[in-house]
Amino acid sequence: MAGWSSDIPRLPYEIRGSAVGPPIVLVPGGLSGWDSWKPHAEILSQRHKVIRVQLLNMAFAEEGRTPGPGYSLRSESDALKNTLDSLWLGKIDLVGWSHGGAVSLDFALNHTDMVRTLTLIEPAAYWVGSGHKAYDDEKKTFAELFKSFHDPPTEEDLIGFVKLNHLAPPGKDPRELPKWPVWNSLKTSLLSLHTVIEHTDDIARLRKLREMPMLLVKGKDSVGFNPGGTDLISEYTGGKAHMLVLPDSHVCHIVAMDQFIGALEKFLDRSV
Repeated sequence: MAGWSSDIPRLPYEIRGSAVGPPIVLVPGGLSGWDSWKPHAEILSQRHKVIRVQLLNMAFAEEGRTPGPGYSLRSESDALKNTLDSLWLGKIDLVGWSHGGAVSLDFALNHTDMVRTLTLIEPAAYWVGSGHKAYDDEKKTFAELFKSFHDPPTEEDLIGFVKLNHLAPPGKDPRELPKWPVWNSLKTSLLSLHTVIEHTDDIARLRKLREMPMLLVKGKDSVGFNPGGTDLISEYTGGKAHMLVLPDSHVCHIVAMDQFIGALEKFLDRSV
């Protein structure tokens, strides 16, 4: 990565599979990055063309840097548009998780004509919960956590984020989890995640997605805005979206990967 500028960059990407038809575009969360989608892509690419993208914030974090001034959630959405335009793909089946879910939602709202189906896994679109006291309080808690981060972030900063975002089971030391080495190596990304909760939009715009086939995914054990925001998106888009509840919490599509992929395949087949 050359460094942040006003020019719209492209996201790093990997393409697997050669099937004809709308490709599946997988947009990752804001700490695990595109490696979290690798097992899913290997399976899905047996029937589909699959594109894994890496968020800008994560790509910079791989180099121990941040995108710098001017970076926002919209920067990720615009970079996704620039990437897909360069690949001449036509309509896509868009799948986003957490930070990537918020990016995917923003992309779908701004470029509805490019999206055939939209799958969101507990998207971090906090603007959807604006005006709901519980979610506003949770957003404030995240904002205070982001302000407390050191530069560069420490392991304690990372532990605080992992626990608050329910990426670790209750009572479990995050440093004992298999993902810890990856998270620890990419903790610079924490310095730019405040842009997720700072993003704003108009709730009325969600009506644009009422006729779009949508699969909304949440974890059975998830709490707070992670499942609540998913429910609000369903409500504000007319309640037509298919809701999938998987075991575990915010990482439900990883813990129950086979179940998630099976449901996604059925959803995509029904949307032909």
